[in-house]
Amino acid sequence: MSILKKCKKVYDSIETPKELEYAVNHAIHQSKPKQKQKRTIWLKGATATLAMTFSLFVILLNTNASFAKAMEEVPVLGNLAEVFTIREYEEENETDLIKAKIPAIKNTGNEELEDRINYEISAKINEVLEEAKQRAEEYKEAVLATGGTMEDYIPTEINIDYEITYQSEDLISFVITKSESSASAYQEQYFYNIDIENGKELNLRDVLGENYKQIIDSEVKKQIEERIQADENNSYFTEEEGGFSGIENEYHDFYLDENKKVTVVFQKYEIAPGYMGIQKFTIPNDVLV
Repeated sequence: MSILKKCKKVYDSIETPKELEYAVNHAIHQSKPKQKQKRTIWLKGATATLAMTFSLFVILLNTNASFAKAMEEVPVLGNLAEVFTIREYEEENETDLIKAKIPAIKNTGNEELEDRINYEISAKINEVLEEAKQRAEEYKEAVLATGGTMEDYIPTEINIDYEITYQSEDLISFVITKSESSASAYQEQYFYNIDIENGKELNLRDVLGENYKQIIDSEVKKQIEERIQADENNSYFTEEEGGFSGIENEYHDFYLDENKKVTVVFQKYEIAPGYMGIQKFTIPNDVLV
C-alpha cells in the first residue's frame, strides 16, 4: 500500500478517533523498507508522492483536532518512527495507583534486535512494577501498624513513562523513567542506546573510544567543581563518603542528547544527597558512531 493511500485511509477514519489512532500508527509502523539501498531507490522515485503526503499531513494537523491528537501519540514521523507506545494503562486499588506508558521498538529491519530489546523492556518494567507495588504494600502496613487507618493512608502513585532523547536513521536513544510518590518521592531511569544499522546496544567505549573512562572521569569531576562553585546549595559526596571517584566500566548509564552528545547519568543518592536528585553530565566530545 502506498504512503498516499495510507494517508487517505487515515483521513477517511477521522470521524472515529479510535480507528484513526490505529490507522495512523499502522501506517507509520508498517511502511519502512528493510534495506537501506531499497529505501534510497524508493525515495528517489517518490518525491512527488512524499510532497503530496506531507501537504496532506500539514492540512490535517492544522484543521482537524482528532487527527492532531492522534499525531501527538507518535514520537517521530516517517522513517524515524521506530519507538512507539505499545501499551498504556492505569490500574488503581487501595494500595497503589499505577500509570504506565510502555515503549517498544519496531521497523528497524532487524527482528532479532527488536525481539530482544522489547523483551528486555517488558521484563524490566514488570520487575520494577512488582518491586514498587511491594514497597507500597509495606508502606500501607506500616501506617496501619503505627495506629493509622486507611483514611490516613494515601495510595502510592507509580508512574512509568519514556522519552526519546536522540533519533536518526541509524541510532536511537531513549530513557524509561519510573517514579514513585507516597511519603517520599523516588525515581529511577533505564537507558537504551541502539545502533540500528549494526543491530546492537551501544556502550561508552563504542561512542567515545578506548579513552572513554579518562574522558568521562575528567569531565564529571570538572563539572562537579563548577556546580559547587556556582551554587553553595549544590552538595556532592566526597570520595571518602562514597562519592564520585570514576566510572567503573563502559556499561555505566548514559544516553545521547538531541545534539548527539553523551550524557552520563548517576541515579539519586549515587554521588550526591537525595535532595539533589538524579545527576546528569553532558560530555562535550563528539561520538564515534
